[in-house]
Amino acid sequence: MNSDYRYQLETRKLTGRRQQKFTCPHCGKKKCFVRYVDTYNGHRYVADDVGKCDHQHSCGYHYKPSEYYHDNQWAMEPRTSASSHCAPKPLPPFQPLPVEYVSRSHSPHSIFWQWFSTTIASKLSLSPEQICRIYNDYFIGATQKGDVIFWQIDGQQQVHGGHIMHYRFDGHREGFQGWTHIPLIRVGLLPPDWQLYQCLFGEHLLCRRPDAHVCLVESEKTALVMAAYQPEQLWLATAGSSGLSPERVRCLCGRRVTLFPDSGCYEKWCQQMQLTTGIDYNISEQLESYPHNTDLCDLLLSE
Repeated sequence: MNSDYRYQLETRKLTGRRQQKFTCPHCGKKKCFVRYVDTYNGHRYVADDVGKCDHQHSCGYHYKPSEYYHDNQWAMEPRTSASSHCAPKPLPPFQPLPVEYVSRSHSPHSIFWQWFSTTIASKLSLSPEQICRIYNDYFIGATQKGDVIFWQIDGQQQVHGGHIMHYRFDGHREGFQGWTHIPLIRVGLLPPDWQLYQCLFGEHLLCRRPDAHVCLVESEKTALVMAAYQPEQLWLATAGSSGLSPERVRCLCGRRVTLFPDSGCYEKWCQQMQLTTGIDYNISEQLESYPHNTDLCDLLLSE
């Protein structure tokens, strides 16, 4: 990497200190996440979730400083006297994926959906019609290997990306996580500089239910289970604790919203939401008394 770039991934050669590897905020694996440092400000970390996962193919998480400052415009980039040619390159414009990718993948043949349509349907006494409604509303997809695809589609029905996750038959996540654009770039169906701009999972349902009370959780799995349990609410997901930002919740302006952060993320979500305007929201603390990373789905399944 060019030593003139202001933001660089941490290395011993760059900082003079031992490289730290952290838990990846996306795949959850330990000691595989390298953070970006600001070379103009004492090699300080940009933010906890700004960096790159070592597992390029199985995870693919790479959150760049330019994306961070784009998503969090409140976080003013520190001023320096360095010349402007060292600034990060501007991000390429948003390029939606073809909707055909969603329709082609729309399949109940994922391990996750088999678990959902049996275990969850039985626990909540759901009818086949109720299961079918959730499946169609959220455009649940599947890969040929049986991994589930959670598509992110915005209010204009533009496809932002597909979150691929591997689940076991007991409904627990295991190993592989990725995004649909990674193999598409690899085989040349997307340009090499194609940029993922995430939106909320389920965001496309906002225009269908303009008067519904919106409930926002972290994981797509929890959003689907809660949509089955409390269908009178509209359940959306951020696809992870770091997926909440003022930029991404802008679509909720004018809506009544309740946020349910996983235990341990309450303060983080409070800080993010304090930077928003035009949203009538409250943040639930009910999970804070439970072990770290407990969510509403965990509570429901433990009853």
